[in-house]
Amino acid sequence: MYFASSREATAFFYIFIDLFCAGITAVLLYTTLGDIERTNKRLHLVSLLSTVILYCFSDSIWMMSFSNYGLPSTVIIRYITNIFMYCVMTVCAYSVCRFFFSIWESVTSTLPPKVKYAFIPFALLILAIITTPLHHLVFSIAGSGILIKGPLYGFVLFLMFGYIIVFAIISIVFYFKTQNDFAKEQYSFVTIFSIPVLIGAQVHSMIWTLPTFAIGFTSATLIIYIFQMRDLISLDTLTGINNRRQGERFFQEEIRRINEEPHSTIDCLYLFMMDLNKFKTINDTYGHAEGDKALVATADVLKEACSHIYRRCIISRFGGDEFVIGVVFTPEEAHLLNEKIHDLIQKKNETLNSPYKISISVGYTYYKKDFKDSRTFLTHADKLMYEMKEIAHREAALEEEYGKD
Repeated sequence: MYFASSREATAFFYIFIDLFCAGITAVLLYTTLGDIERTNKRLHLVSLLSTVILYCFSDSIWMMSFSNYGLPSTVIIRYITNIFMYCVMTVCAYSVCRFFFSIWESVTSTLPPKVKYAFIPFALLILAIITTPLHHLVFSIAGSGILIKGPLYGFVLFLMFGYIIVFAIISIVFYFKTQNDFAKEQYSFVTIFSIPVLIGAQVHSMIWTLPTFAIGFTSATLIIYIFQMRDLISLDTLTGINNRRQGERFFQEEIRRINEEPHSTIDCLYLFMMDLNKFKTINDTYGHAEGDKALVATADVLKEACSHIYRRCIISRFGGDEFVIGVVFTPEEAHLLNEKIHDLIQKKNETLNSPYKISISVGYTYYKKDFKDSRTFLTHADKLMYEMKEIAHREAALEEEYGKD
């Protein structure tokens, strides 16, 4: 292929790499949109993938203007292409933040109320970029078409990528604090995602002729996609909590750790086994959609009940209407958690606005070395749960009988 100058050749390969990255991301976006799952995290992933594609195109347009390859390198065109590109970069940074928030929400089940105001710095940043031809605080374009950095240029870049750096640091700290394998995986993912983005941005700021930010961003989204596919393996798609495979893995690892310890401590590995009372009646009377609604509501209650201990517990759906919580606790804490679950179920019924009331039977026990393995442990907890279920059925029958009298 013949190029009139080395600058044209550089521009051509720069644009080719941008469009190649956009193509890869478009394939990931198409696959993600074809998935029937619509969790909060998945919707934020769609938003992030879309902004990456938009950035790759804006970066290509910027290079066309910068190199005078396909677009005239006039002052007006340079202003328009730079403003467009930096605005898109800001939107990308905000999309990354929102995706990180969705990851943390999947771990903690709640987010600080102030998170909803996170868009304000980004909105102000976009306003400053759009109005930069008037005040030249972010950048200006010389008569020769060269970009001149303004006094706020460094601050703008820091704000764009400072959030990612802060999230990465916080995630590293939380990674070493938590004992929850699922939480560890999510926190490590945030850190791993940040690396190619930050490296790509740093290299691109030093060598403008290399589209390393697009490469880094695309690599990061590929990491996101891989982790999302892993989530499909480890999470229950209806409730968004861990599935049976992850629950059994947690107990196997904790039991192995306990059996290898020479001395016991005051804390014990507790297993809470629970299921919904009269779940079949809900399905048969009101339909499976209402049954799914009851399961999701129950999972939400369990996440709320464990929100203060999420770093050292696991919540999983073992199948049907059966849920399990595993946590290292003292006996007093276990008793309080049991009461909290029942209290939150009652509060949930008040706000659910359903023609039925959700109630659950809970059986819980702690691991003794006599159990030897996780299967015996689970069987024992299951037996206790059914004993509680029988008590609940007898109490309901007595209430119904006295109600008739």
